Amino acid sequence: MEARAEFRYLRIPDRKIRVVMELVKGKKIDVAMNALKFTNKRGCDIVSKLLKSAIANITAKQGVDIEKLYVKTAFANQGPSFKKLHARAMGRGGVIKRKFCHASIIVSDEFKENVKKGKTKIEAAKETVKQNVKEAKVKIAKEEKTKK
Repeated sequence: MEARAEFRYLRIPDRKIRVVMELVKGKKIDVAMNALKFTNKRGCDIVSKLLKSAIANITAKQGVDIEKLYVKTAFANQGPSFKKLHARAMGRGGVIKRKFCHASIIVSDEFKENVKKGKTKIEAAKETVKQNVKEAKVKIAKEEKTKK
């Protein structure tokens, strides 16, 4: 079972919230709350409030044990920008953008580790090199047989 909490139109840029979201993503609730409590970032209060809301949502749905919960995903998307002009030299105007964002957290009680399926780039490269070496050895063996 999972629950979602979402804040929309936050008056903070998405890149500043994403730094804090990466701290809590994939961690248990108590570890995530402690990390937010002792991190000195502007978005920590917002993310902790969002996390508490997600916990309240999942406990309202079903009687779930809070100790088994973990943060499944946490992300922040860019929202609209508030633009205003600031007076500059020679009668020009400079644009000041106040960026907004939309933040979401999904909390779940089913802990599943993300297992990579397939191969990494390094493993695939090593395998192709081994295959090329085998093919080269076969070609060399054939050439030696034809010379004799």
